[in-house]
Amino acid sequence: MSKDTEGKTPISQRILDSLDIPVGTFGKISFIEAAGNREVNISGCIGLAGYTSERVILELCDGYLTINGSNLELRGFTGGRVSVGGVISGIIYGRENE
Repeated sequence: MSKDTEGKTPISQRILDSLDIPVGTFGKISFIEAAGNREVNISGCIGLAGYTSERVILELCDGYLTINGSNLELRGFTGGRVSVGGVISGIIYGRENE
């Protein structure tokens, strides 16, 4: 990631945040941001479908997200936003009907 984009939130997410509009208001969409292999930040989460130290399965407004790794932990889960930390080895996204 370049210095200019490091730590920046996508413009669409910043607009929603500045207007205090919940994710999914204008259609079903989630935002997934990975910081190296140590942290994943997700917006648009509606539920926790499974959780161990090696796998986290999240139900999103537009599908499911599976995060595989080791020493995984939920670092935050509020307002449809989730932060997962640990050593991340894989991220799998899929829709419910796939």
